[in-house]
Amino acid sequence: MKWLARLFASTETTTDTTTGDLHRAAAALLMEVARTDGEVDEQEERLLLEAVRRHWRLDEGEMEDIVGELHERVEAATDLFEFTRPLRERWDPETRVRLIYDMWAIAAADGKADVHEEQLIRRVSELLYVSHGDFIRGKLAALGEE
Repeated sequence: MKWLARLFASTETTTDTTTGDLHRAAAALLMEVARTDGEVDEQEERLLLEAVRRHWRLDEGEMEDIVGELHERVEAATDLFEFTRPLRERWDPETRVRLIYDMWAIAAADGKADVHEEQLIRRVSELLYVSHGDFIRGKLAALGEE
């Protein structure tokens, strides 16, 4: 079974969701931020790969798997809830906040945060039950305005 199928399975089968599946879901959200403004530049890609390697140690093969499956799933998805529900249910608050900070770092990789990137991060933050204060602190840190 593919990792996205396990991740998005009904709540009765969420016990089949592995830690690796959750890490892949987080990486997928980071990739969504990178591609929200229409292009993924070198800096965004570098920060994405750095975050993935640092936090979750996914290898290149797993990243290719994520890219391939994510494209199909994002086209079919109607809401970010599908991506965030398993993370919200299984991750502690600190880990969810760290993901929001990483999303902001990718959004600000080009020196500014696009309004669409900000909307995406705000929505993910709300779905992960990350406080507005942590959302703002992540934004300020990423833009160097702390």
